[in-house]
Amino acid sequence: MKKIDRRKFFKGLVYSLVSLEFAYVFFRLLKLDKTALDETNYYEAGDISFFEKGRVYPFSSARFFLYCLDDGGFIAVSSRCTHLGCIIQFNADHDRFECPCHASAFEKSGEVIMSPATRALDYYPIAFKGDKVLVDNSRPCRRSKFDQSQVMYV
Repeated sequence: MKKIDRRKFFKGLVYSLVSLEFAYVFFRLLKLDKTALDETNYYEAGDISFFEKGRVYPFSSARFFLYCLDDGGFIAVSSRCTHLGCIIQFNADHDRFECPCHASAFEKSGEVIMSPATRALDYYPIAFKGDKVLVDNSRPCRRSKFDQSQVMYV
């Protein structure tokens, strides 16, 4: 029986752990790519040409609003208030989202205008397939404030 000294043992252990970590990351990336292409997670909001710039469109059954910005970008924001989870509504007269429970108000991009909410509305990833707008309403993205990187363009 061949004896292994302590140095060789720990060197082999470190190599094994590093190899396992690389394998995990590799397979995790494969899984993410597969999920990104899997359209079963996406809600089909409609044809891109249907959405007018500067308007907000409610999708009550899917629990989000789709906002088509003036520059043609899209952002999908959750219909749940970040204060206590009440269902918000879009007030066209004030051009903002409002929570009927505690009077929080949000810009069309989801940014907080009036408390008690302290962070922006969650948003959902958007993808485009052909001329369709797809929203992944199964994965809300928590955010503290609006950032231009959250807007998707065709």
